[in-house]
Amino acid sequence: MSTNTEAVSRPPSPFFALVVLILAGLLGYMGVSGLDQGIRAARGEGTHGVFVPAHLSCVQHPGHESCYCLGSFTSEDGGGSRDTALHAADQDTCLIGASIPAVDAGAPDRVYGPDGSREWILSALITVAALSLPIGLGVLWTHFLLTRRRGGTGSATAD
Repeated sequence: MSTNTEAVSRPPSPFFALVVLILAGLLGYMGVSGLDQGIRAARGEGTHGVFVPAHLSCVQHPGHESCYCLGSFTSEDGGGSRDTALHAADQDTCLIGASIPAVDAGAPDRVYGPDGSREWILSALITVAALSLPIGLGVLWTHFLLTRRRGGTGSATAD
């Protein structure tokens, strides 16, 4: 019959810790790589221009509608136009043929409307989750080492 102290006396798996650290690194890379662009989009920083919708495709989900608006973006600085998508468009904002103020924040496949974007929130949450994984491992290992140092190894010593 095993007691709680015997279960605590086993060290955490180094293999598990390595896998968690690798996953945390990949998750952190995903979060940080999108954070800068998301913040620029939220602030309306980037190349300003006009987006002209050419195609709108919407799908109804329970509780909301998701739309994908394709068209062309032309920058105000006289640069050429490029085919791209308008981020977070819906049927009210993606009017075929209309000129919509937009900002190119550096994403290769989309531009952002005049209201900006809240993409940075997801990137920030992913980054926080990635940071919490190694912190959790540190707490687990610290608990194990402190329990072991206090004599909670589950072995009885006789005088």
